[in-house]
Amino acid sequence: MTITHFLDQLDYTLWANNRTLASIEALQESDGKAQAVKLLSHVVAAQYIWYARVSGKPETALPVWGVLTLDEIHSRIPAVYALWKEYLANKTDSDLQALSFSYKNTLGNEYNNTLLEMLTHFPIHSAYHRAQVATLVRQNGGAPAVTDYIQFAREEHKR
Repeated sequence: MTITHFLDQLDYTLWANNRTLASIEALQESDGKAQAVKLLSHVVAAQYIWYARVSGKPETALPVWGVLTLDEIHSRIPAVYALWKEYLANKTDSDLQALSFSYKNTLGNEYNNTLLEMLTHFPIHSAYHRAQVATLVRQNGGAPAVTDYIQFAREEHKR
C-alpha cells in the first residue's frame, strides 16, 4: 500500500459521503431519515476521531454517536477531509508501517495500531455505515446514492 492509494481512498470517502448526504436530504422527515442522519453523523465523527488519534488532537470534539444537523454534516465532511489531506501531505510510504499510535477506544480499551491499519479501517468502516444509510433511504421511499468505488473511479479518475 502507498500514501497515494490512501489519498485516493480519502477522495473516494469524500465523494461517497457527499452523495450519501444528498440522498438523505431528499427524504421526507421520518424516523428513517433521523436514523440515517445519525449514521452519517457517526461516519463523520469516526473519521475525525481517527484523525485525532494520529494527530494528537482531542477526540472529544465530535462525540462518536452524537447527532449532527444536516448543515453541520455539510460543513464537517469537507473539514475532516481537509484535516486528513493535510496530515497525509508530508507522509511517506514507509510511514504507513513505521508510525503507530496508542489510544483508547470509545469503550476505554487500550490499543495500538499502525497508520496503515487505521487508514485501511476508516474507509471500510465508512462504507459499512453508508450501506446502512442506503437501506434506510430505500425503506423510506428514497433513492439510495450509488457509492461504489468503481463508480467513483469511472467518474473521478477520468478528469
